[in-house]
Amino acid sequence: MDPKETLTVRLNHIILSQGFRQLSMVDLAKQAGVSRAKLYIYFKNKDEIVAAVVERRLRFLEKYPVPAQVTAANLIPTILNALLLMGSTTTQFEHELQEVYPQQYRLFMQASDTYHQQLLLYYQAAQAQHLVVADVPADYLLFQSQVAVRGTLRAVQTGQLTLERGEAYLKVGLTLQLRAQLVATNVTMSPATRAFSQVILNEYYDTYARRKPAAH
Repeated sequence: MDPKETLTVRLNHIILSQGFRQLSMVDLAKQAGVSRAKLYIYFKNKDEIVAAVVERRLRFLEKYPVPAQVTAANLIPTILNALLLMGSTTTQFEHELQEVYPQQYRLFMQASDTYHQQLLLYYQAAQAQHLVVADVPADYLLFQSQVAVRGTLRAVQTGQLTLERGEAYLKVGLTLQLRAQLVATNVTMSPATRAFSQVILNEYYDTYARRKPAAH
């Protein structure tokens, strides 16, 4: 990963947990652990930082598209990718993006909506193949997953849950999601899939370990 990409990842974590409207370039440099001069080497202003954060999400969607065909092998990785994406944005970030950068917001939401529609079709196909439970609508399974992930992250962000308790809840939630959604509840995760689940937790810590203490 080149220096600019490394810095973009740090800034992405900061902006997701705190938004960007109230953060100056000085604030962003300090929290990213770089000098203001170094930040300006890669980004002339906050506009470029926000654009880079949006672009990072778009690249992820391109790199990890929803599979065209459902198989037992790609089912769990697809669910994990979806859970990671559900937790990789916040309502605060989306609201600020819409208000300050409407064009970036449209790109962001169009890509997200397209992914969601493809994921819905994937889930419906998985139900037809008796890989995912079919006694509830596929769109509800996705909705319930998003509520669970975002609800946990929001509780951490506002101080209702400690960082450690949030991690524990995410782990338990991941297990429950798989047990509730998969027809074969004894499915085991491959080493690669387990490694990716750790990526989710790493992203969680990198984002929310930086949050400001909740106001009382």
